[in-house]
Amino acid sequence: MKLPELGSLNADLPPLEDDLAARLEVIFERCPQLAGFTVQDSSVLPAEFRTAALERELVVTDIGVYPSIGTEQRERIYNEIAVALLDFMFARPTAKDVLRGRTFVRTLH
Repeated sequence: MKLPELGSLNADLPPLEDDLAARLEVIFERCPQLAGFTVQDSSVLPAEFRTAALERELVVTDIGVYPSIGTEQRERIYNEIAVALLDFMFARPTAKDVLRGRTFVRTLH
């Protein structure tokens, strides 16, 4: 039995940007108040805030919502974003490089 070539181990995964776009679409569908957010390197944060970083490297910042919502709803939106991005990074190890320094906004149709 011949072992699969390394390049074909994840052949069933969609291209990275397509996978990210699909995950972002789910985030924005689940959070109708979410207008956008930024993912930054955790090194931009003061040391006391770095514990909130995803995978100790990235942090979700500048979460924009409209209309204004309460603290509990903001926390729910942050958690939706964080869980989706952590899942993405777990499934796609190179995702950190794709996410770092990017701003994602809702697309209006």
